Amino acid sequence: MLKNKKRSIFLTIIIVSMAISPAFALGEGNRNLFLIGVMSISPIIILRFFEFDTLDFLLLLFLTAIAVFPALLHPETMRWSTVLYSIMYGLTFIAYKQLLRQKHFSVLNYLKILKFLIYAYFIVLLVQQFCVLTGLPVFNLSNYDPTQPWKLNSLAAEPSHSGRIVALLMYSYIIIKEKLLNRSYNLKKEFRKDKWIWIAFIWTMITMGSGTAFLFLGIVILKFVRFKNLIPLFIVGIAAAALLTVLEVPVLERTMKTVTATLTLDEATIIAADHSASMRIVPMIILAKMIDLSSLVGWFGHGVDHVGTFLSDYLPGVPEGISGGGLFQLLTEYGFISFFLFLVFSIKTTFNKAAKMNIMFWFMLVFLYGVNNQIVWLCIILLFTNNYFLKIKNFYEL
Repeated sequence: MLKNKKRSIFLTIIIVSMAISPAFALGEGNRNLFLIGVMSISPIIILRFFEFDTLDFLLLLFLTAIAVFPALLHPETMRWSTVLYSIMYGLTFIAYKQLLRQKHFSVLNYLKILKFLIYAYFIVLLVQQFCVLTGLPVFNLSNYDPTQPWKLNSLAAEPSHSGRIVALLMYSYIIIKEKLLNRSYNLKKEFRKDKWIWIAFIWTMITMGSGTAFLFLGIVILKFVRFKNLIPLFIVGIAAAALLTVLEVPVLERTMKTVTATLTLDEATIIAADHSASMRIVPMIILAKMIDLSSLVGWFGHGVDHVGTFLSDYLPGVPEGISGGGLFQLLTEYGFISFFLFLVFSIKTTFNKAAKMNIMFWFMLVFLYGVNNQIVWLCIILLFTNNYFLKIKNFYEL
C-alpha cells in the first residue's frame, strides 16, 4: 500500500514540477532547477519498471537522433548541455508513463491536482496584485517590468507562460469532468458546482496583464461552441470586444492586432503589430522558407544552435544569438528525420478523436514551441493523461 502511495506521489510531483516555475528555483536562462531535480530521478524509475511500448521506442529514436546527428556531422557545434536537457524531458515522460501504467493513480486524483494547480495560480496572482496595490515587495516575482506593474507572472516564469498553462489546466479539467459525467460539459448546468474553479480561472486569465492569456481564454471558450449557440456567442464576443476596445484595454488591443497581422504572413506587418508577440511567430515563417530537403543538412540538420547564428539578422531590435522558430528550429538544427520522429511521437501521444481541441493545444503549445521547454512537455503529459483516462471504461476501479 505504501509503495502504491509513493508511485502516486511521484506522478503528482512530475505534473506539479512541469506546471510551475517558482521564482526561487529559476536559474540561468529561466531554467527551472526544481524541475531539473525532479527529472534527474526519471532514469531510476525507468530502470525500476523497464516497460516500453511503441511510443517509447519512437521517443527513444528521436532522442538518439538529436544526440548522434550533430555529434557526427557537426561536432564543432555540439553542445551536450542542450541535448541532454532534451533527453531529460523525454526520459521524464517515459518514467511518467511507466508510473501511470501501474494503475495506482485514479481519475479523481488527477482531477484534484488540476483543481489545486488552477487555484494555486489564482491565489499567487491575488497575493501579487495585493503587493502591487499596497506597494509591498511582490511575492514570487520574475521577469517583471516596473513600467507594467499589473503584468504579473503568478506561478510561471512570466505572465504569457501562466496564460498558456492555466488554460491547458482548465481544458484538461473540463475533459476529465466530461468523463466523470459521461456527457458533454454543460457550462450552465455545471457552473453551480464548479463556480469557484471558473472564477479562479477567469480572474487569472483576464487580470494577469497578458495578451496571450486573452488568446488562450478564447481557445478554452471554443470548447463550448456548438452550431446552435454560435450566433449568440458571436454576438456576445463582438459586444465584449467592442466594450474592451472602448475601455482601451491595451493587452486585448495588442492581441487582436497580432492575430490580424499574423493572417497576412508578412514578417514586417507582424513585427509592427506587436514586436514581443512577433518573436514567436516571425522566426517560424523565416525558417519555413529555408526548408530544403534536397541537401544533406536538410535531412540531418545544420547543428546545435545554428538558428542563433543568423536569426537576429532578420529581426530588428533583438540581441545577437537569439533563437526560436518552434519545431522548425528542430528541423533546421537536427534535420528532417529528427523533426519527423518528434512530430509523429507528439501527435500520436496527444491526438484523440473524442477530444478534438487537443490538436489546437498541440499546435499552440508544442508545434509553436519546440522541444526544450517545460510547457511543451506539460502539454504532452496532460493531453496524454487525458487520453489515458478517456480510454478507460471502468475508471472508478483504478
